[in-house]
Amino acid sequence: MNSSVKKLTEAAILSSAFIIITMIALSTGIGYGLYLDFGVPIIFALIYFRCDFKYTFMCGISSVILILFVMGNFTAALLVSQSFLIGLICGYLISKSSQLFDDLFIGSIMGVVFMVLIDIYARNIIGYSFMQEFQGYIDYMKSKPPILIEVAPWITDINFEVLYYLLIAIFPFGMVFSIYIISVICGKRLRILSENGKRKYFMVRSIRSCGSFMNIRKKYFYTAILYIILVNILEMSNIKFSNVYLKTIITCVQYLSYYFVFRDTHILIGNFINIKFKKKSLNLIYLLVTLILLCNVFRITVLTYVIISLYMDKKYNLREKQDYIVKSHIDKLMEVYEIH
Repeated sequence: MNSSVKKLTEAAILSSAFIIITMIALSTGIGYGLYLDFGVPIIFALIYFRCDFKYTFMCGISSVILILFVMGNFTAALLVSQSFLIGLICGYLISKSSQLFDDLFIGSIMGVVFMVLIDIYARNIIGYSFMQEFQGYIDYMKSKPPILIEVAPWITDINFEVLYYLLIAIFPFGMVFSIYIISVICGKRLRILSENGKRKYFMVRSIRSCGSFMNIRKKYFYTAILYIILVNILEMSNIKFSNVYLKTIITCVQYLSYYFVFRDTHILIGNFINIKFKKKSLNLIYLLVTLILLCNVFRITVLTYVIISLYMDKKYNLREKQDYIVKSHIDKLMEVYEIH
């Protein structure tokens, strides 16, 4: 059978099975929650491993349309469309030749964008926007209403805007991370992973032993730094974005960039201290000092760590050495398990 015809047939069968499972799950009430948030994206990631991008996308679109018109359940169709897109991007990233944390970085950003697009779609169709409503709550809190100050004066010290965007950024990151890990493991068990997928499986398995040597590639690292600098320049120039959706994307991507940049710099400096002095007590002191600095002078701490890590990397080529350690470990695992 022709490869395209075979993939199309498999996609049609899997799509039919998915629709039946989803209809049963939704009609019984057990489909909301874990199934829509995690089950659906994992299913579509697995379909991607088997059928590639084009047929998985067709499978997802047809499934959403059928759920919408057959069941007449707009909310379910909306949630399925978000979950299917996240599953699609996870499947694509797992099958791509890249590093584990590159995938998590890109996947988290795409997750934020998908959340915003779905919210815009919901606002246009049913007139309700989760993000706009919560932005209204934030504006109310920022106005420091007398009744609130009287009941709980301490609440004025909480930066609800930062907390809100932080939660919006954390949710897609956590979701993508969970779906990515489970999809890789399930794909390995079902023996449907590509060569790149198999490497990702061993990267996931090696997080505990080699996680401290895993980082994002230089191009993503420098892009994230430039993005943070640009956003901070806009903030210092008092340039504000009135559109809640644009503001959400810009701020959440900024927070995600902060996380991945600081994680890389912190790990690189920590590895240097560990190799240079070989004392666990110094690592503990380094961690405590880092936490104290982050809690008190966050931006200055990030800037300082970035400068130090860039200097160390240029002088000792640490990033390349870390990549070599991870690559050697994965290659060894691939050979041991006769994956080649």
